[in-house]
Amino acid sequence: MAADSPARTGPSPYRTLPALCVPLALTMLQSTVLSTALPDIQDDLNGGIQDIQWVISGYSLAFAALMLTGGAVGDRFGRKRTFLAGLGIFLAGSVFSALAGSVWVLVSAQAVLGVGAAMLMPNTLSIIRHVFTDSGERGTAIGIWAAVAGAAVAFGPVVGGPLVENFGWSGIFWMYVPIAVLGFVLAVPAVPESANPERRLDLAGLILSIAAMSAIVYATIEGGSRGWGDGLVVGAYAAGGALLVAFLVTERLVREPMLDLSFFRDRVFTGSVLAGFVLYFGLFAITYFLMLWLQTVLGWSAVGAGLAILPGMLLAMVSAPLAGWLTTRVGGAVPLGLGILFASATMFGASLYGTGARYGEYWWVILLVGLGIGLTLTPISTLVMMRVPAARSGMASGASNATRQLGSVFGVAVLGTLLTTRMTDSVRDRLVDAHVPGPARAEVLRAVEAGGAHSTGSGGSARITGIVNAGFVDGLHLAERVGGAVLLVTAIAAYFLVRGRDREDVDAGAGGAAETADTTGSADAADVSEPGSRGDGPGAAPAPGVSADRTT
Repeated sequence: MAADSPARTGPSPYRTLPALCVPLALTMLQSTVLSTALPDIQDDLNGGIQDIQWVISGYSLAFAALMLTGGAVGDRFGRKRTFLAGLGIFLAGSVFSALAGSVWVLVSAQAVLGVGAAMLMPNTLSIIRHVFTDSGERGTAIGIWAAVAGAAVAFGPVVGGPLVENFGWSGIFWMYVPIAVLGFVLAVPAVPESANPERRLDLAGLILSIAAMSAIVYATIEGGSRGWGDGLVVGAYAAGGALLVAFLVTERLVREPMLDLSFFRDRVFTGSVLAGFVLYFGLFAITYFLMLWLQTVLGWSAVGAGLAILPGMLLAMVSAPLAGWLTTRVGGAVPLGLGILFASATMFGASLYGTGARYGEYWWVILLVGLGIGLTLTPISTLVMMRVPAARSGMASGASNATRQLGSVFGVAVLGTLLTTRMTDSVRDRLVDAHVPGPARAEVLRAVEAGGAHSTGSGGSARITGIVNAGFVDGLHLAERVGGAVLLVTAIAAYFLVRGRDREDVDAGAGGAAETADTTGSADAADVSEPGSRGDGPGAAPAPGVSADRTT
């Protein structure tokens, strides 16, 4: 357990936490609330299916591509400063979105929102790493952070439905404006500034990381619709791979990299990052498809579907702080392993139900969703923050959050492709078995291939709608079982990677040489070790040349 850092003067950490969580909720709310408005956006702005997909993807692309940059810039120029800049950009993107008059203007506005979120989100965790100097309190704080994130995801459809019905799709973005303003009101007095100004900004790494992530995320998004063998997709992956190699080589050569690759020598850090990627790949992707299942197959409204999963999210809110407390006291291996195991069980369990399922049958799956999220998100974030020096916390948070966002993008694309491919085959076979005439069969298949999961419940006779819904369920079950298997393997791997050193804070590993936080800014604090200085990862002894981390 870490030795406590010297006491701080200045704002109470428990004033700082809500000031961080309000803007955090915006970034997570955006990930689900917009799904309720897509039909209205398509009708109002005359967009096609591909256009509407990019309304969602524009945010994901910018968010994932710039997450690592946002954390590194916060470490160098000031975490509060970067956090507030991100909140300001998010506010501007909200107004830009609300006033958009065409689909592609709206896509551009979503990219602006993604830029703001990428600057904002990783610095929330980094600031928590600084203001909560006691590792036990820090774990609880990160648990509350995770609970707020999960609640925002859950409440997205619940809030979005009434807003769209009463104010149109732009009402969603106007809602963001007062929340962002409240974030400023809370954060300006309550969040202390901290920075590592002596570090040089790794411009080459920054440019290469943005380019590599952009190419990879773009190829993944387009691969799900164009096909994985499409020339543009293959070319974007090739370019992204080459840029990623160039980025990794650069980070090994430069004196002050934006991502210290020695973090990954620590199996606890690596295990946590891996767990985050796979959790988002599986559980968060399938949550998206479950919402489609509830609405298009079982007939729930957007608001009703949100309310249906609400018990699970409430359980996530309760279990997330508990998981943080457990991580700092008994270690993160057990809650992390159990959480991913529950996520795996969620996916296998959901694959048991089809077109005629009733809530009284699958309610337990909804609860497992929440338990999996709550038990997993907190240990992932807590362990990452425990295993790095505070001066590198933005860098580490950016890397962890970028990896999770990548997992979400890959999950929706890869599992979505499995779903759509199996759905198309199933619908084709069912149409033949039902003796549907050739021209009508071809028309239905064209609609399925063009719309994929979104084509369920589309126009046509009740018989055709039933066939399409049954085909969707067949595809969904395949995606769920593949995702469940991936999560099951990851649960075992993460447990053994994390077990054993999962209670060690980097400050304790450095002999208690935690950096001092002088709230007046009159004294510089000695940073703890350079990660991996003894080949043992962030828990190693301090390096001879320490860097300064100033907190004001």
